[in-house]
Amino acid sequence: MQTNLEASGMIEFFKVLPNLFSGGVYLTDPKTGQILFSNDFFKNNLGCHRAGEDCLESELLLWVAEEDKTNFRDHFLSQNKHSDRDTISGDYRFRMPNEVLVRWFQFEKKKVNIPNMDPNLQIVFVRDVTNEKTNEVNIVEQIQFFLGLFENASVGMALQDWEGGYFRVNPRFTEITGYSFQNLTDLNIKRIKGESISEEEMEYFSFFKEGVEESRLTRKDGRRINVYRRISAFRNSQGKPDFYYVFLDDVTEKKQLESYQLHSQKMETIGSLATNIAHDLNNYLQPIHVFSQLGEEQIQSGIFDQKKILEYLGKIRMGADNARSMIHRIIKYSKVKDENSATKVEISSVIESTIPLINAGLPKNVEAQFDFHKSALYTKIDAVRFSKILCELTSGGLLVWDDRKRGQVKIQTSHEDEFKLLVSMEFTGLSLPSLSGLSILDFVNFGDEEFQWTGMHLINRYVKNWGGEFCIEKPEPMTVLIHIFLPLEEGQVLSGIPKSTSGSDPKDVWFEISKKEIWIVEDDAAASEAICFVLSQKNIVPKVFRSASTALATLRDEVPDFILSDYRMREMNGLQLIRKIKKVNPDLSAVLYTGNREGLDSEELGQEGILVRSKPISIDELYETILLSFGFL
Repeated sequence: MQTNLEASGMIEFFKVLPNLFSGGVYLTDPKTGQILFSNDFFKNNLGCHRAGEDCLESELLLWVAEEDKTNFRDHFLSQNKHSDRDTISGDYRFRMPNEVLVRWFQFEKKKVNIPNMDPNLQIVFVRDVTNEKTNEVNIVEQIQFFLGLFENASVGMALQDWEGGYFRVNPRFTEITGYSFQNLTDLNIKRIKGESISEEEMEYFSFFKEGVEESRLTRKDGRRINVYRRISAFRNSQGKPDFYYVFLDDVTEKKQLESYQLHSQKMETIGSLATNIAHDLNNYLQPIHVFSQLGEEQIQSGIFDQKKILEYLGKIRMGADNARSMIHRIIKYSKVKDENSATKVEISSVIESTIPLINAGLPKNVEAQFDFHKSALYTKIDAVRFSKILCELTSGGLLVWDDRKRGQVKIQTSHEDEFKLLVSMEFTGLSLPSLSGLSILDFVNFGDEEFQWTGMHLINRYVKNWGGEFCIEKPEPMTVLIHIFLPLEEGQVLSGIPKSTSGSDPKDVWFEISKKEIWIVEDDAAASEAICFVLSQKNIVPKVFRSASTALATLRDEVPDFILSDYRMREMNGLQLIRKIKKVNPDLSAVLYTGNREGLDSEELGQEGILVRSKPISIDELYETILLSFGFL
């Protein structure tokens, strides 16, 4: 009886014990597998909640992850395992209902001997070790991940001890250097023994300084390569390096590619320059072609006006002089020798001949506009040096363009007063951090050492040597104005030739055409004047526009019946302009003429009602094209 009371008291003790443990605790009968008692932690996380029914320990298998089921059943639930030892434990993964993540539980089972009771019971302690296991798994995964990166990296990686010896290298490191890990180990042994090692081999054992550098490295096969090398030190608690982490990349091909790209950029610049030169030469050739043909026709007829012949020759010579001047300046500009000789020049012609160089040097997001004074403005300067100054100011070397915005530079010549002429340059779309607090730049108050743009001071000295002034203003936050005042020399003012309105009675077709609204869009004055002169022989007085924007502005009030437009213009190409006007007048007769027909499909444009002609266009071809456009041919 006493024994039963003692046993009963022991059971009561086990009823209290589980609630005093922070983890899960349950008491089980090993013969039946029945769970006799359990605490709240176990019931809430793993226990059975079926009212009036006994829970079995084997029911835990329902929540054990598939990869641990066999181990849990054989190792933890098997009675054969328990008979050989007093305590058995293990960590197992559980996939609980309505939970996405796996949970880890540690089970520890011990035998419990209660006097005068049979059978022996078992007590099980359950702890949630998910966090510990997760950290352990993460560490292992990170190590495996790092080793995977290290071994499979596309760049060379190595670990070097503080004496310069390598204790781990990846395959890419051996590919770059040509030395295997065994080769480096053997070399290190030779170095330690003091045996002879070449200077090239010693490169691999010299003490690396922390930082980044690009250098030349000698491979095992003797080939010199360009490498990018980054060295980081892993330091101990005393701050001394325990070992070095070396990052090595072969940039030989990259260097070759950069060199190729630089060469390609140079070739692209040359191509752009050649295109601009060809465009301007075509404009110079237009009056030469037209007026020489007109003069030849008058002389062959036997009846000619000497005054008109002289006018034709003057126009021909003007076009030839402009072309020759442009070519000579480009040749001088390309010379390495920096000649400085001031001569009397017409400032607008100098700028005009520099336009191909300016356009070639401008970034693609920047456009240039030019406005020249109607009369000739003569000054005494070094024309080649002045051309270089214009290119330096516009190319982005001194004033930096913002590549995120559309930029524009406007260059204008004007008559300032009876003693000075002005070349003004307005820049918009610049990156101006260094001028954020300035509204005007006075070179008297800014020394070379105080102002970062030393190139501006050099330009200022050149202009002063010519007797001029160089000023910079910033009227708006993102706008810069540059004014170059130069002494005005006495010179002959070139006057335009009035359009002829006289002539023989035109044929009926030309009389009909003369009543049409005729537009000429050409940004070159000489070329447009030549075309107008040819049309005046048919009593046609066209409207002439120097830019696409002015033509579009006039479109609001007037609509043309015919348009002859240059293709390559600075604001908008002629094809875009014609298509915009055709939206207003679908019956528009249009001719697009250009010095470079590359990229223009004549047949496709012909279906749109746009004829394509090449520069310079002859008189007969011009007449024939107009008649064809209006359907008279």
